[in-house]
Amino acid sequence: MAKNKPNKQRTQPDTGTVSSPVPKAVPIPQPAPSGTSVTKWLIIILMAVVFVANFRTLGFEYTLDDPFFTTDNPNVSKGLSAIKEFFTHAAYYGVFQHHDASYRPLMLTSFALEKDLFDFNPHTSHLINIILFMIEIAVLFMLLKRMFKNVSEYLPFLMTLLFALHPIHTEVVASVKSRDEIMGLLFSILALWQTLRYIDNEKASAMALSALWFFCALMSKETPISLVLIAPMTVWFFREAPVNKIIRATIPYVAVAAVYMLMRSMFIESDGEKVRILVNNNALMAATNGMDKTATALFMQLKYLIILLFPHPLSYDYSYNQVPIISFADPKALAAVAVIIGLFVYAVRGFRKKDPLSWCILFYGMTVFITSNLVIDIGATMAERFIFTGSLAFCIAVVWLLSKVLKTDAAHATLVNAKPLFGTIAIIALLYAGKTMARNEAWASNLDLYKTGLETAPNSWRAQYLLGVQYTRMISPEPDPLLKRELYKNATVALNKSLQILPNNSDVYLIRGYADEFAGQLDSAIIAYTNCLRLDSLNKQASMNLGGIFLRTGRLDEGIALYTRLLARDPNDPDALANIGACYGNKGMFPQAIEYYQRSVKVRPVQPPNVFQSMSNLYKFTGDSANAQKYRALTAKAAANGTAEAY
Repeated sequence: MAKNKPNKQRTQPDTGTVSSPVPKAVPIPQPAPSGTSVTKWLIIILMAVVFVANFRTLGFEYTLDDPFFTTDNPNVSKGLSAIKEFFTHAAYYGVFQHHDASYRPLMLTSFALEKDLFDFNPHTSHLINIILFMIEIAVLFMLLKRMFKNVSEYLPFLMTLLFALHPIHTEVVASVKSRDEIMGLLFSILALWQTLRYIDNEKASAMALSALWFFCALMSKETPISLVLIAPMTVWFFREAPVNKIIRATIPYVAVAAVYMLMRSMFIESDGEKVRILVNNNALMAATNGMDKTATALFMQLKYLIILLFPHPLSYDYSYNQVPIISFADPKALAAVAVIIGLFVYAVRGFRKKDPLSWCILFYGMTVFITSNLVIDIGATMAERFIFTGSLAFCIAVVWLLSKVLKTDAAHATLVNAKPLFGTIAIIALLYAGKTMARNEAWASNLDLYKTGLETAPNSWRAQYLLGVQYTRMISPEPDPLLKRELYKNATVALNKSLQILPNNSDVYLIRGYADEFAGQLDSAIIAYTNCLRLDSLNKQASMNLGGIFLRTGRLDEGIALYTRLLARDPNDPDALANIGACYGNKGMFPQAIEYYQRSVKVRPVQPPNVFQSMSNLYKFTGDSANAQKYRALTAKAAANGTAEAY
């Protein structure tokens, strides 16, 4: 009997068809590499870029207004012991002894702390500016990462890179005084960062920190006040948050802004003192009507946009008459209106869609509005530092636009799959870096800076004037007669050009008098000082200098008349008292001379050696040997120390 064989598994008959292969797994696109290590290296790269682009400023001097917040500021020179003065007075009060519209106590505090720790040194000041800017760039990158949370972190990196290198920022980094701009934006970034943390995590501590950082921003600079609008707008554009939550996130800003305005009202506006804005400081004051003023101000906004797009040439000054007054009939004004309206319309249309470009336009407008001279007249025409914060929106917009044009997958962009975007930004960044490093050199010293003014702002009265001032300062200490004459020639050419641009300027006549006097041209100096007093009869320095020339040239009665007028305004002016005493002494009227000298010493016991020497001679002439010997001893002491105290 046959054994049953085990059944074999039947196979499907060959029908001639090909079976479908098993499909391979398609890789799902992953977000660009992110995390602590990548972020850390990107931050290091950004900070290194900032240092490389700006390290040359470490060897620079103080320029422009830098001394007003360092060596020439009596309050800052006291260090942190004067901190109360910083919070109860305007920023320039320590120098000019009157209130203006600037209230920046935290900025002044930073300089006072620097004074206590390192004393005044321009190289240290420049290093601190660079360090603060490096920190700002690192924090900005983290903010943009949080804002664009669904985007590869390489895009915020590129945005931050362009901002770090944009040549428009050379003034802010290279000018020590512009530390207020760096601090204002740094604290603003920290405030926005905390606001987004609150929206994401609902941590009450984040709300408190946003209030703290916003307060610090306002204590550094006035312009961050726009964060009251920018903060809720940023939440709206970059988060899906309910309206009531956005309102809660805005409360700290409103509260801090109210405290800030109260402090301004109490400390720098309570005396009712208002600084009159003149055409010397703001060229828009030359407009004969409001329409022309507005047209010119709008054109200046167009100039800002042009400089952002093509940052050349750059200038430290845009005073009268570098940007002449125009009317709305001028094509430049019409172009400005068209561009501004076009941007505004785009921003409005993209608002509900939460288009990032709409946010950029609105952010830029809010940050530049306060310095635009469209509603509030400020003490300057235009300045590159005024768009320091606003340029952030420009840099964000450039990267975002290029990512769209180059069809970049923003969510997954890497160095590998977004080469066109990285290559384009790399070219722009290199051009920016080259321009920044070249432009930085202009800020090495006042002479370097003012010389560039003749190239970039030849029609500015101030650019010509400041160059004349610098040459004038160099005349007196120059030992070489040929070089002295050359400096005098350069000074007078610049000062005369300044007067051609803006005639009847008492400041220019005063410096022209100095230049003439230093060069030994006393007749010309008398004319210059007289013109200064014709325009500004209360100019004490011009009166003192003119009186000094009268004294040296034997025109004693004219000197006495001049000093008498000064003493009528201030009977205790120690300089006028000493100089009128010298006039009477040279006339042989010794009792009157002694009387005025004694009054001067009573008001100001610490005097230079020449005052004590004159008093010793007067007492000798009158036969008072005891006093003659006393003041001879004080003369020797003052000569050894520079000054001596009479009592």
